[in-house]
Amino acid sequence: MARVAPTVLEALRRFLPEHLASSPRLSADQRRAVRAITRCRTPALGGRAFACRDCSQTRFAWHSCNHKACPQCGRAATAQWVRREGLKLVDAPYFLVTFTLPAEIRPCFFGPLAREAYDLFFKAVSRALSEKLCGAKGLKARVNGFTAVLHTWTQRLEFHPHIHCLVPGAGLDDHGRFVRVPKPNYLLHLPLLQAAFREHLRTLFQVHGWQVDPAVWSKDWGVHIQPSGNGAAALKYLGAYVARTAIADGRMVQVDERSVRFRWKNRAEGNRRETCTLPGVEFVARYLRHVLPRGLRSIRYYGFCHPAARAKRLRVQCHAGGPVQLGDSRTGPASPPPLPTCPCCQKPMRLLHAVAPDHRQRGPPAVAARPVPQAP
Repeated sequence: MARVAPTVLEALRRFLPEHLASSPRLSADQRRAVRAITRCRTPALGGRAFACRDCSQTRFAWHSCNHKACPQCGRAATAQWVRREGLKLVDAPYFLVTFTLPAEIRPCFFGPLAREAYDLFFKAVSRALSEKLCGAKGLKARVNGFTAVLHTWTQRLEFHPHIHCLVPGAGLDDHGRFVRVPKPNYLLHLPLLQAAFREHLRTLFQVHGWQVDPAVWSKDWGVHIQPSGNGAAALKYLGAYVARTAIADGRMVQVDERSVRFRWKNRAEGNRRETCTLPGVEFVARYLRHVLPRGLRSIRYYGFCHPAARAKRLRVQCHAGGPVQLGDSRTGPASPPPLPTCPCCQKPMRLLHAVAPDHRQRGPPAVAARPVPQAP
């Protein structure tokens, strides 16, 4: 008998009850994520039956929850995002700029003010990067742009919030003239960007009355700039964080009665592949630690990379000399999922029947009995 490969969902379902019994109460966002993950592709969400028009083949599929923390969802959304953003690429050198927060500030991302903390993080990153791209020691581009993607986990599922920014090395100066980085491996002076990032976040914390260890403002903050060629490979790399969660089923090795074992890449040792074994409860705790606050936008666009700045982006693309998307690249309403293909005929199947979710299969409410009118 073939051995069934372990899954993230199997580990969550096995150890979640023990985690709930031994840990503090889950937040509302974590409860919402647990509810979605455990109901994904089950009768609780309903499903659809399909049949082939030319033969007797049938197929049934349960509905997905499409929650970002779900290990089973997100593949189609990721591919769609990568294709859409690929049309925005400029024919110029690209850079992947990563901003990392010191450990002393990370506790701010837990509790009722977590969403506000993430917003301040994005503001500090965008202000520092845009300011230095405009500066005399940077790109000197008054009109610049970049895409920022939030990432909260390490390969071992530890909490490590950082923001990746995909930055094209091109823009427009104060007079509207096209400018490009003179060297494909140099964007701007790194120490100036580090200092600007630290000072912008310090100012934002002071405005909001937040206090952290004062020693953190005198440390060297983790900012890294990596040349990324034409940006296509970096865009595909960032796509893994768009609609996916901290770990995929492909990294799972074993789930037993007490522990979970999974693969991870040791960056310090040249991406050497190793395995990590965690107690089942600890695995669940680390996994749920990366559930983001509801409504938080983990991908944000700035400058001419913003969807509303299409005219500026087209101007930069034209000056860069690369291909230009002249049609309207904005996405319309979400299209319905494609019909499955018959394994025999290789033709689209037809929808045969839809099964309603459990909460919609209840009968109508009972009609209250009307009082019988009394004779006068």
